[in-house]
Amino acid sequence: MSPDRPGNDAFGRALLDWSRGGTDPEIIERDDGYWEFGAGYELYQADFPDWLAAERASIRYVRGRVIDVGCGAGRVPLYLQHRGFDVTGLDSSALAVRAARRRGVHHAWCLSLDELAPEIASFDTIVLFGNNFGVFGTTDRLRRVLADWADRTSPGARILAGSTNPYCGGAPGLDRRYYFQNRRAGLMPGQVRLRIRYRRSVSPWFDWLFVSRREMRTLLRGTGWHQSRILGGPPSEPYVAVLEKD
Repeated sequence: MSPDRPGNDAFGRALLDWSRGGTDPEIIERDDGYWEFGAGYELYQADFPDWLAAERASIRYVRGRVIDVGCGAGRVPLYLQHRGFDVTGLDSSALAVRAARRRGVHHAWCLSLDELAPEIASFDTIVLFGNNFGVFGTTDRLRRVLADWADRTSPGARILAGSTNPYCGGAPGLDRRYYFQNRRAGLMPGQVRLRIRYRRSVSPWFDWLFVSRREMRTLLRGTGWHQSRILGGPPSEPYVAVLEKD
């Protein structure tokens, strides 16, 4: 979980330290003072057998040239390049990109989502693992960016979109009190305002969006994409939706 184009890059510092053998966890802080430890190096440097079951299952839907949006320390590009795919990792954090390259990722770009737009047409599969369907932050931005990607990409392009149901206790930094507060404010229940702390570094605040499978299906209407299948277990577990063109 990393903001798009952060200022003080606390999460990037954590990723780079982990690539050098560090093990201190990051802290996820919510805008009402709640905090919890993040997933740490165990997730962001996980080898394929230790990935979420939904992510492992979705790999069979990867095809063509691949971009992993929000690549972090590069676990997805590392695995896919080992499998022979032409894959690029993308992160808005220069430190994350350094960590990915340090770990052996051949192609890693430091770009924001907006800067990615002119390049997206050259990719056949867009990976958004690790809850990165939420990287857009708000529903308006999500719909705008996905519609732009639909216009730019080829008819056979697909997105592997990872998220977690916000209502079942599995979404980081989110609980019942907060999503009821969101509802009263007219926001999506799974929209959460966060920042990352790591040692002495603190990121700026950023918005993240967690959605249920049904909510994702609704949000996709009019963007040029639809869910072709859902991979995942019980509703409390993270899932991956395979999105294809309308």
